[in-house]
Formats: sequence, C-alpha cells, structure tokens
Amino acid sequence: VRFLTHFYAFLFFESWEQDLFNKRFVRDHLRYADEIQCAAARVVAAIRDRARRRDPTGNPNGDFDSFHIRRGDFQYKATRLEADQIYENTKDELQEKATVFVATDHQGKPFFKPLADHYDLVFLSDFKEELKDVNTNYLGMIDQLVASRGRVFFGCFHSTFSGFIFRMRGYHSQKEKVEGWDQGVLPKSYYYSGKREKSMYQSYGPLRTPYYSREFPISWRDIDKGVEELSAFEV
Repeated sequence: VRFLTHFYAFLFFESWEQDLFNKRFVRDHLRYADEIQCAAARVVAAIRDRARRRDPTGNPNGDFDSFHIRRGDFQYKATRLEADQIYENTKDELQEKATVFVATDHQGKPFFKPLADHYDLVFLSDFKEELKDVNTNYLGMIDQLVASRGRVFFGCFHSTFSGFIFRMRGYHSQKEKVEGWDQGVLPKSYYYSGKREKSMYQSYGPLRTPYYSREFPISWRDIDKGVEELSAFEV
C-alpha cells in the first residue's frame, strides 16, 4: 500500500481520544528500525563533534543546521533552484561558517559550491566510518533522521521526503518543549524555494489541500493529551 497523502488527513474519529491514540501509534510504532536510528545517531554525534571542534567556545553543544535539497526527477520545477539562489533565499536564517548537513539526491558536490563558500558543508558520504556495514538501502532514511536534528532546517516544498523531516521535528519539539511547542509551530523550520512558502511552519496551519505538499501541526501538537488518564486504568 502506498499512501498518497497523510494518514491524518483522511481518517476521522468521532472520539478525540481515539484520534490521538492513532497519532501516537503512528509516531511510536510506524518508525524506522533501531539499526537505522542508531546509524543516524552516530552520524549526528560525529557532526556535532565536528561543529564543536570548529568553535568550542561559541558552539559548545555542537549545533549544526541542515537542508534537504531535492533535485533528481522532481516534477515541481519551481523548487529546482540553483545553489546560488538557495543561498540567497536562506542566508538570513543561517550563521556564516556554520556546519551544515545536506541531505540530497543530487550527485556531485560541485553543484553546492555557492553554499560551501559560506558554510562548512557535510554530506552523508562524509561519514563512511559511522556507516560501515550499514545496508545502503537505508541511506535515504538515515538522511532524513540526521536532517531532522538540525538547529535550523530548510526543506523542499512539495517533497514528502522533506515533509517527514518536518513531522519528526514536530515530534521532537513536543518532547523537548522547544520554542513554539505549545502552539505546534516550528520557528526554525523553513522551505528554501520561495517567499510564499518559506515560513509556513512559523504559524499554526490547519489542514488544507493539497495535503501532500507539506505536513500539518495536527499530526504532532498535543497528541499526548490524555495519556495520564489512560495509564490510570487497570488492565
């Protein structure tokens, strides 16, 4: 079965408790296997160590930023920007010389030179030791998990690959109670393709078509509501 839209966009539950239960079930159980999660964690740790070593005083936590830049055969031509335009669209949200992880399907690092001129760019291919013996079929999923941990993240509008990264960032925001978590907003999550969609996650957005173009806060905001009451029931 292939979903062409989000599960929460076409399933309606009369009971809000059942609605939230199913959203928690998807979050907690329809996830990547532990082998994939652990491989991504090794890469995240390596990137943070790199960022920390580059600026031990100014960046003691090893924060890094991230992109998902979709190229390939993507049918939405408006998102197929050259790297110099991506830089112009995103530079106001990023720190010069910051360590930036790029998840991408584009083959060839020369394309990214306009970004590399300003940032310490790293790609999944730079972490062969951390990914030794990992099934190569897992690399796309690892890309998503690593990108989801960026301090600032820029994704590709209309890309469901980017969309899941945004949803994971939403899950993280609720667990870590970062800025905007109670409103379901993601203040440091953007699209790089243009002004109209750049800041969609800066405010709460209800479900609207086309559903697949982005994710919506209804999938992560306050979905643990009622868990305490449920845990009090005797089985």
